[in-house]
Amino acid sequence: MADSEETAVLEVSSECKPSLLKKQDSKDTDIMSNYSTSLEGSVVASPSIESFSTLPDQEMSEFGLDTRDLQVKVDNPQKHLDTLETYITFRITTRTSRAEFDETEYVVRRRYNDFIWLRQKLVEAFPTHLIPPLPGKHTLLAQLDRYSKEFIVARMALLHRFLNRVANHPVLSCNQSVKVFLTAKPSEFSIHRKSRQGLLGRMSSSFHNLAAVYMMRQRTPEFEQVREYVNTLGEKLNSIDKISQRIHKERQEYLYELHQMHPIFTLWSASEPELSPVLLAMAAAVEHNAQAQQHVLVTFTPNIAQPLKEYLLYIEAVKEALTRRDSVQIEYELTVEELKKKRTEKELLLAGEQTAVSTSGSGGGGFSIGGTSLWKSAGEMRDDKLQKLAQAIPQLVKQVEENQDKVECANENLRADLDRWHYEKKDDLKKLFVALANQQIKYYEQCLAAWEEVLPDMKGVDTTSFSPNNKAQLQVSS
Repeated sequence: MADSEETAVLEVSSECKPSLLKKQDSKDTDIMSNYSTSLEGSVVASPSIESFSTLPDQEMSEFGLDTRDLQVKVDNPQKHLDTLETYITFRITTRTSRAEFDETEYVVRRRYNDFIWLRQKLVEAFPTHLIPPLPGKHTLLAQLDRYSKEFIVARMALLHRFLNRVANHPVLSCNQSVKVFLTAKPSEFSIHRKSRQGLLGRMSSSFHNLAAVYMMRQRTPEFEQVREYVNTLGEKLNSIDKISQRIHKERQEYLYELHQMHPIFTLWSASEPELSPVLLAMAAAVEHNAQAQQHVLVTFTPNIAQPLKEYLLYIEAVKEALTRRDSVQIEYELTVEELKKKRTEKELLLAGEQTAVSTSGSGGGGFSIGGTSLWKSAGEMRDDKLQKLAQAIPQLVKQVEENQDKVECANENLRADLDRWHYEKKDDLKKLFVALANQQIKYYEQCLAAWEEVLPDMKGVDTTSFSPNNKAQLQVSS
């Protein structure tokens, strides 16, 4: 247990004895949070609460005081081991007052792939809405092991944010897949996971791929401006991320140098009795600087790197939504082109019929084989084509109207989601940069206070008895 704070999740034994469950406190209502066996027979054990089994106190208090009709919380990761794979699950607690839910509170466990399933279902059901992003598969923090404490904490926070964004959305939160995800028991949820994509979903996916091979004839200026904006924003955030990563690396090197400097002043004080008070005070200041630097490094990932990477993912989600909206417009334009083509073909056939009638009326009479006129045969072919066109054109007109309505609905859906995203983005980025500024101010205040404590010792040193060599050393150390 002593090592649980240093590792992501407790190491799991190869067997789970029933006595472990019997010894659990009867007051512990969430037995699955301590020991459980998945459908595949994997054995799990929770990390200690002191490490990272719950969200920060601030988010916990916000969850307790939340007044929304649908509240969700992601916490308490568990490591599962079975014969085929090792994976992490998270506890999802849901509180709701909505009528479509049978209970007011649910507690389930889901793994990362389950979140992927949910997002895909939302994309299929609402292709013209902005679906919040998920953290990357294994590239969230490329330098960290995916079973390390830092990686799982970062992933847990982003999954919590994703699920809350879905729950806060007036349309997405009402989807049946969301309800299944939040409430279904393992066996029931497994059935939903294994169900194949429906015909409508496959058709919509094929239409979405049109945007990659077909150029729209008429670009919508409103959404083209959004595309340009997110591209520019992505470039700026990428630059900030690269610079912050470089600064983070330099801070790590600086911290290493501070750790090297502290014993130098300590050893020096032992060999220089006259300078000992000053050198020990400087050693203490270096140690305080190292502690402040260590705190900055520890908070770098959750306070800076993680939010930046999340918004880079969000920008990609916006681009995906714009592409899906474009596919709806492309489908509309293709239908319009097909309608124009059919109408043109009808006009040509009618014009050809009039020409044939005028030619036959001038005495041509046409040829005949076996008593059957060739002009009559050609006329029958035209009549067949005209009859087919007479049936196809009204259907295409109806389809054009339906697709035009889809385009208008897609524009309204995406416009509303983009407005919501812009508001959230402004607030989130403001909090990010304010937190960054406060972190740096606090760091420099701590460093300044540490060095100011050295000044009284420096002023109180009697330099009259010092040798010239000691005075020079004191000046250098000052």
